[in-house]
Amino acid sequence: MRICLSFAALVLWLVPGFDCTGRIAILTTFAPVHCFALNVAGDAADVSVLVPPNAGPHDYAFSPADIQKIAKADVLIMNGVGLESWLQRGIKSAGRKDLLVVDTSAGINLITGLEVRSLPGVHSEPDPDAGGPNPHIWLSPINAIKQVENIRDALVSRDLSNAETYRANAVAFIKRLNDVDAEIRLATGSLPNKNLITFHDTFPYFARDYGFNVVATFEEFPGKEPSPRAIEKLRKTIAAGNVSALFSEPQYSPKAMQVIGKEFKVPVVQLDPMETGDGSKDFYERVTRKNLDALVAAFHGGP
Repeated sequence: MRICLSFAALVLWLVPGFDCTGRIAILTTFAPVHCFALNVAGDAADVSVLVPPNAGPHDYAFSPADIQKIAKADVLIMNGVGLESWLQRGIKSAGRKDLLVVDTSAGINLITGLEVRSLPGVHSEPDPDAGGPNPHIWLSPINAIKQVENIRDALVSRDLSNAETYRANAVAFIKRLNDVDAEIRLATGSLPNKNLITFHDTFPYFARDYGFNVVATFEEFPGKEPSPRAIEKLRKTIAAGNVSALFSEPQYSPKAMQVIGKEFKVPVVQLDPMETGDGSKDFYERVTRKNLDALVAAFHGGP
């Protein structure tokens, strides 16, 4: 009898995605998506994340251990828009034919190309290498709500026994995201100047949904330092006026941007694109509010 029980336990351990508690296994890609999934799943599912807190999705080094994580998952939730292109090899190698892959970008109105609106008197050439859709959808709470709805619908379809839990959790989280949206509109609606110079092209969805203009970016792509020509264009943009601050990112050194800021006496203020972080339940709301405080302070002449 003991041998039979041990053999049964071994079989259950070998079954991909098996959880002795009966909960489904959800694997997410990186911090914002992980946060969304945690809030929708609650205690009804086990949620884990592929990309660690100190790494980002753009340059993540996919490993054989990640294939094992995918093989044990019932649901794989990603941002989409090509951000996690490195996932395809892992999904194929994992061999889970019943794996539900959730693209949270479904139904979102995507922005294509480098979304920069030049100030009057500053000429801008179109970039032939920046024609793909921008993947940074989560930075607008409006899009985040749609991502949460997509996660909710996917979990309901995969785990009907907990459908009401997923729906109720999504309602509660979406209410909180609507509160964040209302706070942003209230705090930024009357700002006279809404021109942004961001470190990367990470905030076009936020800009579109809240009436800001991204008039320049410091680095066109993560890790690609601006050329002398790009620096000169940036100087012309700042000199043209109506630029209250330069916005850096915590994942990258602000030193080069600070040199230009000092030259024109324009403060450098940090905005977090949330590509790294713990992805905890309050992560999205906490960082978005911190970004909002920094943004409003910058436009009011703060540090």
